[in-house]
Amino acid sequence: MNKITNKSKIVKKGGGWVLHTAFSRVLAMLAGLALMLVSVNVSAELELHISKTTDEGIPIYIANFAGGAAGIITADLKRSGRFKIVPRGKIPRISPYGGSLNAGAYQNVAEYIIRGRQQGGGDLEIELISTSDNARTLYRITPNINPRRVAHKAADAIYEKITRRKGAFDTRLAYVTVINKTSKNPTFRLYISDSDGFNPQAILSSRKPIMSPAWSPDGSRLAYVSFETNSSAVYIQNIFTGEKRLISAREGINGAPAWSPDGTRLALSLSQNGNPEIYTINVRNGRLQQITHSSAIDTEPVWYGNGSLIFTSNRGGSPQLYRISSKGGKAQRLTFNGKYNSAPDVANNKITFITGTRGAFHVAIKSIGGSGRDILSNGTLDESPTLSPNGAMVAYTTLRNGQNTLAVVSDNAKSRQFLRSPAGDVREPAWSPYLHQ
Repeated sequence: MNKITNKSKIVKKGGGWVLHTAFSRVLAMLAGLALMLVSVNVSAELELHISKTTDEGIPIYIANFAGGAAGIITADLKRSGRFKIVPRGKIPRISPYGGSLNAGAYQNVAEYIIRGRQQGGGDLEIELISTSDNARTLYRITPNINPRRVAHKAADAIYEKITRRKGAFDTRLAYVTVINKTSKNPTFRLYISDSDGFNPQAILSSRKPIMSPAWSPDGSRLAYVSFETNSSAVYIQNIFTGEKRLISAREGINGAPAWSPDGTRLALSLSQNGNPEIYTINVRNGRLQQITHSSAIDTEPVWYGNGSLIFTSNRGGSPQLYRISSKGGKAQRLTFNGKYNSAPDVANNKITFITGTRGAFHVAIKSIGGSGRDILSNGTLDESPTLSPNGAMVAYTTLRNGQNTLAVVSDNAKSRQFLRSPAGDVREPAWSPYLHQ
């Protein structure tokens, strides 16, 4: 234990000392969990606070129209970091959806104009007009049981048309909240919400810690770590039916589950043989395969395709990211800048992770094959980065005023938002894949 502790980065957090990210989770399981939490017992809906938006990007004008969708589309495009939203006063008397419009007259104001209307049956019609050539693209989004998803789908369509990259606004976040810190019985809840924090739903509540939620590729299930039996165990739960299944409750650590892209396996970190190693387990038949064989801490695996895993290890003397075949073999080191790099997540050939820089911990991003990195966050203790499925946004937690807050930053660092939960600390976000229902 002393060997592991001496190689781990210790930081101050919430009035106590804990080990950061990957090694905090491993050693918390070994030594007992001590999360620093705020006691508030109110709704867990996240409140959006925009702290930074770009003055650059593609200028786009979004006309107001009844139904509320215009505001949701505006917020989505704003947080992507790709657009400059033109104030409505710049085009004060624009004709409504379908009306005549000489878009070229506003070419010096915006590159695109968006108009829309909500139909009586719930259909949303959107008109995207290019001011350079008056070309019009029409979209009709059909109703959904979650009416806000209709607007998110419209924002995805607009984003993809202009940037030629798939949008990821119609997705979900999973996250953990904890209340009643000072009591002997804190409450841990696992939530899912829209990607902007709205429509939160608690799918699990426990008096014992919940950690490391991970979405299945079809978005129907979450794998997570629970201490409900007073030791760590990995479960899978269907978010629609609530059906729950135990996957691993072996002696020692059962942690950091991650789904394979084909949904047949979980990668996880187990210490059943005394040292935390990376394993894969078949979710149908329980077949276990050990992937790493090291005297170091190997944890936080994520899949890069079905054929390889990226994980955190201190096998080189400090926490760094490594890549290994999903069948095992020799691991290849991926990070070389800085003495601390951990908590990877992968999407669209990008890796986001936590990097230690001059005593602070920030969210960084790099391409899978690239040698450099870009710093995206500016907190002193940022944790748990998770990429949107198109790789264009990163959600993470950051310490603000003594409380863990969920933040979302664009991959170009031009837009940042904070989603504050009145329910106290928000932890361990996980961004869903694209939704299919």
